[in-house]
Amino acid sequence: MRKVFPMLLMFICVVTSSFSQEINELDFLTSGKWQVESVQIGEEVQNYSNDNSWMVFHADGKYQVVMSDDERSGNWKFEEATKVIKFEEDESLFEGLKIELLNKKELLFSATEGDIVYTMKLRK
Repeated sequence: MRKVFPMLLMFICVVTSSFSQEINELDFLTSGKWQVESVQIGEEVQNYSNDNSWMVFHADGKYQVVMSDDERSGNWKFEEATKVIKFEEDESLFEGLKIELLNKKELLFSATEGDIVYTMKLRK
């Protein structure tokens, strides 16, 4: 019995900490407007210095994206196991956006289309 209690306590701590980490990722992602700082396509980098390019991920599964004068919206979902965001209406991003970095201040996505690698850096 003495060995069972510490093992049970350790199991509860591990499950609780991993669950809270997943919740924090979704909380960070859905915490408001993310300003697009830069987009890199292959070797070419496009910097965005003003606030006319942004993304918002709503907790109800809706999203809005504004890139300069182009606006899109639709539904998104987060695949926890692979850390990928998929847009249901956009077949051009079939594989989705892979989250490389996510915290309260920064968000870094990557995506591939054929041989081309895209990265997008956003900030709060």
